[in-house]
Amino acid sequence: MANFSTKAVLSTLTNWMSVTDESLEKLDRVEARLLKSCDVIYETKFVPVRFKKGDIYTITVKPRETENQNDEAIVLIPGLGAGVAMFAPNLKHCAINHSVHSFDPLGFGRSSRPKFSDDNAIAELEMVEAMEDWRKAMGIERMYLVGHAFGGYLASAYALEHPERVAHLILVDPWGFAEKVDANEKLIKPYAWMSFLGGVAGYFNPFSPMRWMAPAIVQKLRPDLVIRFPGLRDNDIYKYVYYLNLPNPTGETAFMNMTLPVGWAKRPMIRRFNGIDKSVGVSFIYGSKSWVDPGPAIDIQSTREGSYVDIKIVRGAGTHVYADDPIAFNKIVRDVVEGRLENPSNDFELEECFHSD
Repeated sequence: MANFSTKAVLSTLTNWMSVTDESLEKLDRVEARLLKSCDVIYETKFVPVRFKKGDIYTITVKPRETENQNDEAIVLIPGLGAGVAMFAPNLKHCAINHSVHSFDPLGFGRSSRPKFSDDNAIAELEMVEAMEDWRKAMGIERMYLVGHAFGGYLASAYALEHPERVAHLILVDPWGFAEKVDANEKLIKPYAWMSFLGGVAGYFNPFSPMRWMAPAIVQKLRPDLVIRFPGLRDNDIYKYVYYLNLPNPTGETAFMNMTLPVGWAKRPMIRRFNGIDKSVGVSFIYGSKSWVDPGPAIDIQSTREGSYVDIKIVRGAGTHVYADDPIAFNKIVRDVVEGRLENPSNDFELEECFHSD
C-alpha cells in the first residue's frame, strides 16, 4: 500500500506543469526553425486514429524526382523523447524517388496523449494498431520503416503484426532487443549509490526530471545536443526537447510498463524477431561509439535463415547515428530503398562514414 501511495504522489508531481497555447506555439516555432536549418520543405498534419479518437502528428516531404516517384514510402520513427524535427538532416536527402514521412508515435511528441493499457503487451499492440490506422489514413501500401531506439522496437512490433505492409526494416540502434543480463562475478557491479539512484528512478517517467527544469538547465546537462542538432539558434534543440515532452506523459508511462529495471525490455525483441515473415528484410545500423549492444543483431543474422539481414556500424557515430553522420546514414537508407543491396555475409563490416563538416 505504501508503494502505491508513493507512486501516486510521484505521478502527481510529474504532471504539475500544464501545456498552454503559448508553449504549443513555441514548440511549433522552434520545430520550424530546426527544419528550416536543413532547407526542408514539408507539410504537416494530424492524422486521426481509432484508439481513443487520437491524432498522430506527421510531417511529409515529397520526392524531388516526381517523374520516378515510387508508391512505397519511407517512414521515420523517432526514439523515446525525440521528435520528427530531429530527422531534419535526413528528410530531404532521402526523398528522391519516395515520399518521406515522419510521425510522433501516439502518446509522444505532438501526437495525442491517450492513456494506454497497464498491460505492457496490450499497450504495445495499441501503439502498433495506431500505426496501422495511420498507414491506412495516409494511403500508403508498403513502407520502408526506419526506427531509432524505441522507434526501432515499435517498427519491429509493427512488422510482427503487419509484415505485408513492410518493404524493409531499417533499425537504428534499436532499443529492447537484448535479454536482461543477471549480475555475476564476471560483470562490473555498480556502486551502492548507483543502485539506489536506479531504484529511485524506477518510480519516475524517463523525462520527469527534465520537465522540472528550464531549457537552459537541460543545455548545461547535455551540451552535446547542440552539436548533433544545430538549429538556426543555439538553444533550438533544447527548447524543442523541453516543449515536446511537457504534455501528459502517457507514452512514457506505457514505456515504463514495458521495461524491467533499469531499461531492459520485459518482452525483448530477440525472442520474437524471427516470428516476422521471412520476406521482410532488415538492415541494422549502429554507431561505433553507441552504448547499444549490436549482439542481438548478430544473433538474428546468424539464425534468420532465408531472409535478408545486414548490419552496418558507422564509425565515429553515437546512438544518434542519423544526426552524427547524416551523409553515411542517408546513403545507407537510399541504398536500401533503391535496391542497391549486397548479399550480406555472416560477418558484418564497418561502414565508412563521411562527415558533412
